[in-house]
Amino acid sequence: MGPPGPATRLLPPLVLALAGVARGTFTVVAWPRVAVVAFGGSVAINCSRSACPGGNATLGLETPLPAAPGAGGLRWQSFRLQNVSQWNPGPVTCSGRCGHTEANASAGVLVYQLPERVALEPVPAAAVGDSRNLTCHVLEVAPLRNLTVTLRRGAETLRTERFGDTEGSASVAVSHLLTVTRGDHGQDVTCHAELSLRPHGPLFARAAVPVTLSVFALPEPPQLQAPAILEAGTAGTASCRIAGAFPAGDIRVTAALDQEPLNVTVAVAGDTVTATATLSPLTPGPRELSCTAAVAAAARTARRQLHVYRFPAPALELSPASAPAGSEVTVTCHAGATEPATVRLQLRDADGGVLAEGPQPRLDLRVVARRDDDGREFRCRASLAVGDTVVTKDTDARLAVLYLPEIPASGCPGNRTWVRGTREALSCRATGNPAPTVVCGRHGVAVATGEPEPVTRARAGTYVCNATNALGTRSRRVTVRVEYEPTLSESGCPARRVWVEGQRRELECRADGDPPPSTRCARDGGTQHGAVTHGRGGRVVTRADGGRYVCRATNRHGVAVRSVVVTVEYQPSIGERGCPERRLWLEGTPAELGCAATGNPPPRVTCAKLGDSRDIATATPNATRAELGDSQDPSQATANVTRAHAGTYQCRATNAHGSAVRNVTVAVEYGPAAVTVRVLPSANVTRGSGFTVDCGAEAVPAPTYTWALPPAPNLRLAADNRSVTVTRATTANRGLYTCTASNRHGRRAGSVVVRVDESWLAVLVALGALGAVTALGLAVAGGYYLKTTACKKGEYNVRDAEGSSEAACLHRHRDNRGDIFGIQLTQP
Repeated sequence: MGPPGPATRLLPPLVLALAGVARGTFTVVAWPRVAVVAFGGSVAINCSRSACPGGNATLGLETPLPAAPGAGGLRWQSFRLQNVSQWNPGPVTCSGRCGHTEANASAGVLVYQLPERVALEPVPAAAVGDSRNLTCHVLEVAPLRNLTVTLRRGAETLRTERFGDTEGSASVAVSHLLTVTRGDHGQDVTCHAELSLRPHGPLFARAAVPVTLSVFALPEPPQLQAPAILEAGTAGTASCRIAGAFPAGDIRVTAALDQEPLNVTVAVAGDTVTATATLSPLTPGPRELSCTAAVAAAARTARRQLHVYRFPAPALELSPASAPAGSEVTVTCHAGATEPATVRLQLRDADGGVLAEGPQPRLDLRVVARRDDDGREFRCRASLAVGDTVVTKDTDARLAVLYLPEIPASGCPGNRTWVRGTREALSCRATGNPAPTVVCGRHGVAVATGEPEPVTRARAGTYVCNATNALGTRSRRVTVRVEYEPTLSESGCPARRVWVEGQRRELECRADGDPPPSTRCARDGGTQHGAVTHGRGGRVVTRADGGRYVCRATNRHGVAVRSVVVTVEYQPSIGERGCPERRLWLEGTPAELGCAATGNPPPRVTCAKLGDSRDIATATPNATRAELGDSQDPSQATANVTRAHAGTYQCRATNAHGSAVRNVTVAVEYGPAAVTVRVLPSANVTRGSGFTVDCGAEAVPAPTYTWALPPAPNLRLAADNRSVTVTRATTANRGLYTCTASNRHGRRAGSVVVRVDESWLAVLVALGALGAVTALGLAVAGGYYLKTTACKKGEYNVRDAEGSSEAACLHRHRDNRGDIFGIQLTQP
């Protein structure tokens, strides 16, 4: 039986005892089933029993461990195990007696000890590919069978180890051999120890302080680059490159020149480290340059030989430095102290030709100064062999030869062409030694020849330039021409032109400029005009020539542009498009007679109805929109069209070049009006007779007619629907006849009431009153006669003369005046 659950633990001993009685047996319970206690600690054991009928019951604890009773009750007793110092004390037993009945219950005791310490051994830095042991120590823990030790690298589990049972506490060590890669650098190695006392006790966990892995790589020695030779007192640069280093940021680079440390600047790019150092040795001789790269416990060094030399520049002297033409000059070249002392000299001309050479420290050369030698360059070259390299240094000197001024054409052209708006100086270069002074002037007035000045047309002309030094003066004449870009002015190219259609004209523009510009005019956005003359005296002007033109004057210095507006005037014309000769107006709408005329200047347009001496509209440019009068006075302005506006009008357009006339015919349309409906011969129709209903209306265009009338079979409509003819009228033909006249401008209706005269009934009534109506029938007015056939007794049947088309039945009734005949109007 397992340990009591949480609910059972809370039951009072009385309930447990009653439970025993209910079962009919005497029982003892020990709780917990397994008591968990730290080594040297204490723990409580609870003993309980069931009910004892006689009340003579005992309850105790049997154990080899020191125990002291604690709290208790009627059927339970607690005992505390104190100072538990045995690793495997064995079970403890709760024993009880009820009369002669004994019962026992045992509980286990689990003794544990937490680790004193969990520690990882340090891991030294390792090169990529090396192996390292990762070792974790767990000190003094018990029971060992409940211990789990886990080694991890980052989140990855490397090793998990469990242990067998041992007596008491023990220390353990767990190891794992790791071959490192670059990805292991900076990873933390951790060790976790877990002591699990479940299900009877808790889970205890302890961890070691993490150890961070350090991984490095230094596969190649540094690549050292530096000059093989270097002059003492000058500066050079050495670079040290380490490729494939890891981690690149941890690489330490040092450099030295003959054991003297150098200042280095380190740059890292990916897995490449580059260090640079400045070399500035002062002492000549062979030197050793070294570069060392180190990371963790690894270091690599590169070395290179550097030869430091001393080499002053040679000296070159001319004696004298300035000599008159024809005199002798001595040229001397000599070298200073060098190390190594293997210098060789050359005396050269400016074009590289060797004039003298030798290993001696001094060379002398004598020459005769000529005018062409002024400014001649001599060069002293010293060559020094340093190791496998030859180093050279040069010194230059120029000879000055004194002579009279000269003004060559190349330095002072006699003809100059300048462009207006630029900046030019009237400069003249003269040769001579001493250097001559050049002064230019015009009309005895000196002009500036130094700084460039703006070029204007006024600077054109002929100048005299004089070159003077201590030996004399020379002169030269200079002619200046000033060119300038084109200009188009109002005087040469008026901006507005007025032409008359039919005349001969040409669009000309005169431009100013140097060189003389060419001028072309073209319609703005269109074709060229004015470049070619069409016919004698220009081209014939049409109104299409009007518009805006752009005239361009061009020479090599620019373009001048001027806009020219050409207005072409012409006599008026009135066309169908602007003034249709036929107009259709609608009665009641605004009356407007619009007539547009073309012409320039814009013509004045007036319109008058033929037969009326007065204009009907106030003249306006190009077009007129007149509001016409009513039918009594069509020349008077009115708001709306009337029928009187119909007729022919004459419109005249006039300007300074002539006039044009056009007749306009106006037709006025209107909707139906004055609909008349009449009955012929009369609206009072005698039964059996015929009649016609006519309909008429005024409208333009002519209307169409529709009817609303009493339905009957004896109706016939005329072909144009204007009339309805009824033959042999009956009572079905009586009623309201409505005619509707319609056209596209509206509709209007007229009506008439047709009555069918039934006066023959009065005759029949009279005859009946006189007893003249018999059963044999009697002819009556209108071709009818009476007959009793098919009528009720006492009634009379009315038929026509042929005996067909039974019309009605008569009946007789009596009132206070005697016998009266009435008519039954229903058709048989």
